[in-house]
Amino acid sequence: MLASTSGRIMLRTATSLGGKTALRALTARAAGGFVSSTSSNVSVKSNAHPINKTWLNHTHQVAYKSSVAHQPQTSERDEYNVSKTIVGASACAEAGIDKLGITGPTTIYKNLTYQELFEHEVANNEGWVASAEYGDTFAIDTGKFTGRSPKDKWLVLNKGSDSAEHVDWNNINQATTPEVFKELYDKAVAHFNTKEKCYVFDCFVGASPKSQRKIR
Repeated sequence: MLASTSGRIMLRTATSLGGKTALRALTARAAGGFVSSTSSNVSVKSNAHPINKTWLNHTHQVAYKSSVAHQPQTSERDEYNVSKTIVGASACAEAGIDKLGITGPTTIYKNLTYQELFEHEVANNEGWVASAEYGDTFAIDTGKFTGRSPKDKWLVLNKGSDSAEHVDWNNINQATTPEVFKELYDKAVAHFNTKEKCYVFDCFVGASPKSQRKIR
């Protein structure tokens, strides 16, 4: 006889359904939860289906959910670390940015981890540390520029190229010339060459290995 009123109610409900599978599943739960697996005198009455005592007397595993709080696993992103700080007159060459025309900086922080970037942001007074539910995070004030400007997007139109044929040219994907790109590129390189320190990050653009591109 089962030692629980709720067990009897649940068994009676399953029996009334006449489902052999449901009855066996509930009986297994009752046997695992209320009856010792060493007991040989088990009696369960049912008007719908007889219970196989041999099957019931076998030891069955019962799965219980743990109440222990889930501990998040360390992500691959956090474990990946190729951080390097390069110092010296040849820093740009060692970092691989001299080929871009950038030769001025003598200290280069290359591929810093998220934690290191956080520490640099704090040290450089680039914003404020905000206390969040899951830990400290970094906040900055962008002023009046609160988002992207869709109509300030320009792509170089190289006539006769694949991109010229396949880009959806419109009032968002606006065309500019290689000459304008060269002017802006030289301006950016000149700015970098006035700095003693800079940051370099090697990454991929695009999630698919078939179409992603390496970016430095």
